[in-house]
Amino acid sequence: MNLRIVLLCALAMTHLEALAEGHAVSARVGMLGVGIEYAYPLGERLAIRGGINGSGYAFDQSESGIDYEFELDWDSISVAVDFHPTKGPLRLTGGLMRNDNGLSVLSSISNDVTVGGATYTPAEVGTIRGAVGFDGTAPFLGVGWDWSRTRRFGVALDLGVVSQGSPKVSLSADGSLVGDPAFEADLAAEQAELQDALGDLDLVPFASFGVVFRF
Repeated sequence: MNLRIVLLCALAMTHLEALAEGHAVSARVGMLGVGIEYAYPLGERLAIRGGINGSGYAFDQSESGIDYEFELDWDSISVAVDFHPTKGPLRLTGGLMRNDNGLSVLSSISNDVTVGGATYTPAEVGTIRGAVGFDGTAPFLGVGWDWSRTRRFGVALDLGVVSQGSPKVSLSADGSLVGDPAFEADLAAEQAELQDALGDLDLVPFASFGVVFRF
């Protein structure tokens, strides 16, 4: 009887180990958007993951006295290496993203507005449009827990930070003063102020939750 129990336990351990060594796909949702990931172990402590994330979000915000409409476009492809120091759920992660994250900017001027250091009428400014971009490659670090390592279904949670570089802002206008040197200088000053206001986006913290299936 004892030998049978030992054999059953050994078979169960082998089955769990086989599941842990298989492929894994997960659906994820978090601060970097909605996405899907694929993972494969390289040993008891190491695994490699690749993922695609994307989302969109619109919001209004006033900067330097100008009301802007921002549209956030989160779009990235990531590759990461996970290290499980205890061979359990805990993992330490480092990786790189192909970073297409960005924002579009729009301001439809309806009242006199200060651009840079001067005041202009709506006709003189027209509509301000712009874009905000970041580095094309962004490293990230994180810590997480993958509770699916010894079962076919499970969940995973990751916390971390992405370093996507200082935002790069470009602005343009289509009013009657387009091409005027003084106005263009003020618009460039406004662009610099907006870029400074968005400076905190160089480091983006993230949390991501996933449902994992192993096969």
